[in-house]
Parts: sequence; structure tokens; C-alpha cells
Amino acid sequence: MRTRSGGVVRALVLGLLAVLVGCSSNSSSTNSGTGFLLVTSQGDSTIASYQINLNTGLLTQQGGEVTTGTGSMPVFILLTPSGNAAFVANRQTNDIARFTVNSDGTFTAVTPNQPTSSNAPASAIAPISMATDSGGKFLFVANQSSDTISVFAISGTSLTEVAGSPFPTGANPTGVAVAPNSNFVYVTNDVNGTVSGYTFDANSGAITGTVPGSPYTVGATPSALAFATPQNGNAQGMTFLYVTSFASNNVSGFVSCVAASAVCLAADGSLVSVGAPVSSGLGPTAATVTTVDAVTNDPTTATDYLYVVARSSNQVSQYKIAAGTGVLTALAPASVSTGVNPAGIGITADGSYVYVPNQGASTFSAFHIAPATGVLGPVQMTLTTPALPSAVAAK
Repeated sequence: MRTRSGGVVRALVLGLLAVLVGCSSNSSSTNSGTGFLLVTSQGDSTIASYQINLNTGLLTQQGGEVTTGTGSMPVFILLTPSGNAAFVANRQTNDIARFTVNSDGTFTAVTPNQPTSSNAPASAIAPISMATDSGGKFLFVANQSSDTISVFAISGTSLTEVAGSPFPTGANPTGVAVAPNSNFVYVTNDVNGTVSGYTFDANSGAITGTVPGSPYTVGATPSALAFATPQNGNAQGMTFLYVTSFASNNVSGFVSCVAASAVCLAADGSLVSVGAPVSSGLGPTAATVTTVDAVTNDPTTATDYLYVVARSSNQVSQYKIAAGTGVLTALAPASVSTGVNPAGIGITADGSYVYVPNQGASTFSAFHIAPATGVLGPVQMTLTTPALPSAVAAK
């Protein structure tokens, strides 16, 4: 299994967010070793680490909780592509907590927290979502209450705000994602029901313009974005973008024109719809994509799948992605149940296990991905989390 992209989350009311990180490869054979899961809690403004047994999917907490800042309300956690640094967006204190991360998932806080903007603090209020480019060179932060994106150059755990940051967005930005191996960044606009696309300078990170046709209409209250670039059956190498809409209870799909193809006349970042939105559970707030090899280590048998967390109906919807078109088809069953008010989703670096923190129950739901079908099956596990888990990152 190979995780191809990350999902970016926007959850309503308390701003509960989660992200999937890490590119990986594996097969349908028995796994070995360990992974790790980082989880933030709004109940006590902390972050905790859990070791993952990659044979069973079971979790074991390692160490105690570490503060993200007094009264900070952590809403989003992001691991850099290298996996050696983690950043946490704090909605209440308008800053970013920083942590060095060891290979086993243990971590150390780096102080002080980084303000969401030093250039213009009043224009970077209520950070709610974050993303990096594929190389981990820049960090993009969506500031919901000020309609901006802050951009930082990344060096380990150090963040240096780029000139001109924060940059204006549409009204009430709720999610942000960068197309793989590109200089295009996309933002969901809650108020207008749209997605905006922007270009950024590959050297400086500065936002330099909007993509042709932006903004693009999606459903009401767009919430999460996820990218897929299928390798099997996708001769033109097209990249697909999926956008969930919280109030419309559906998922919109697009070709992201990061490269020219029969669908894209130019590599300009514009979006082309793959068809009508498909239904999801109620209140979708998180989405992620993974690639599964049905036959061990045979990429010619690979299939891409999209998983969408529906907060209001306590479930994960699951879809097969058509490699050549990006069209979604619901799996059978079309969804699996979670705990109360799922807050996000994370997948292990080997692509075998899925974890969903349940904010309403302070528990995890854990699933194994069936290699032949992509269907999620429950991992029998009872494990409570710190109060009000709000974001998760897995590796």
C-alpha cells in the first residue's frame, strides 16, 4: 500500500482538524515493526504520542502529554515530509506549537510558539488548517477569521515568515492543501462554497497569483481537500483533487492541472470537474487517499481509494477512484461506523491502518485496509484519549 496524499480537515463549531502525512510503500503481506500516532487534545491543550504495532494495529501510549500552550485550543497537527518535525496550529492563541520528532514518535517541545504572523499579527487570526509542499520547504497556514494564508520557510522546527505574508484569500478559509510536486496551493472558502487556487514562488514561497478560473464552485460549507495521483491505469499522470462539503453532505472531484493532458490544455493549476458530486455521510469534515496493491509488491494491481470522515453521522465513507478519470464509486459497504463525533483521520506510513479520533467520546476508532478491496475492517481496540481529541497525524 502506498499513501499518495494528505487530507486536510475543517470541522465546524470547535474547529476540530486532522491531517494525514507521509508518503509510503508497502504490500498486502504481513507487516512488521512499529509506527506512531500523534494526537492533540483541546480538553487540556496537549499533544500525546502512541506507538503503533504494525502487525495488529494496536496502540500504546508512550510518555505523557505535553502542552501546546495554555488555553491554546489546538486544531491541526502536521508532520513535515521528513517526519522529524511537527507543527500544531493553536486557534485560540494565534500561534504554532513546534516539536522535534524522533523516529519512534517521541517528541520534544521547541519554545516559544511561533506567531501565525509577525509581519501583520492582526491579519492572521484563528489558524485552522496547514499544509506543506511535497519537499517540505514551505508551511501554509489558513487563518479563518482574517481571510488570509500565512506562509513560512521551514528549516527543521524553525519557521521564518516570508515577505508579503499573510496573503489574502476568499471569505472564511477553512482548509488548505498543496498539489503534489507543484507550486499550486488550494483553499476552501466556507462562506462562498468555493475553492480558490493560487500559485506560489518555488524559491520564496510567496503567493504570486490565482490560477485561471478561480474560485471554483463546490458544495455548501466546503471542509476538506485531498489529492490523488494514481500510478496504475493513469497513462497521462493526472492529479485529482477531492473537496468535501459539510452542509451539502457530498464530495466534489476535479482534475488539478499540474501537468498538461487531454483534459488540461496547460499546466496552470486550473481545475476541471470529473462529474457531479457524490453523496457522503452527514457533515463530512476530513478526507484522505491511499493506494493499495492487491497483489504483494505488484504496482500493476494498485488501486486508489478515498476515505471521508462524516462527523454528524459518525462514520467513514469509502470510495474507489477510477485511475483514468477520477470518478468515485462507493465501496461495499459504502461506510463504516466510528465513535461519536469523529474529528479527523490518519493512516500509517505503510498504508495498512487507519485511525480516527472521536471527539465526542474521547476514544480512537481503528481500521485495517483490506488489500484486495480497500474496504475498512475494524481493529478490536479499547483505548481512551485525553479529553476532546482534536487532530491526528500518523507515520
